[in-house]
Formats: sequence, structure tokens, C-alpha cells
Amino acid sequence: MRSVDACLTLVSRQPTLFPVIHREARMALPRRFPYLIIYSILQDFISVVAVIHGKLHPRRWKARLEED
Repeated sequence: MRSVDACLTLVSRQPTLFPVIHREARMALPRRFPYLIIYSILQDFISVVAVIHGKLHPRRWKARLEED
């Protein structure tokens, strides 16, 4: 969990550091943790779309982007 917390802190401080992977969504990779953090930068805040296992199919989190 410390890896995820450290990664989320980095995302909050430097949100443009991580690459865009789909439309407006970006992906951050915590160290030593098999999960991905998918997020979008909005006007006033950062929206975490998903924290998912790296082996899951991307349709799961892409569907969340379509809901907005």
C-alpha cells in the first residue's frame, strides 16, 4: 500500500508526468506492485478512474471513462 500511496502522491504533485494511454486517461505504475493507476486530469482536480491489476483487460476501466 505504501507503493500506491507514494505513486498517488507523485500523481497529485506532477500529474502530467505520466503518459496518456487513452483519450484523456493517464497511467501511473507503482513500484513493486502489480497494479496500475488510471487517472484523468480535470480542471479543478485529478480523477482516479481505476486502480486495477496489470493483467486485467482494459475494457473494464475504459468503460468507466465512457460514463462521464
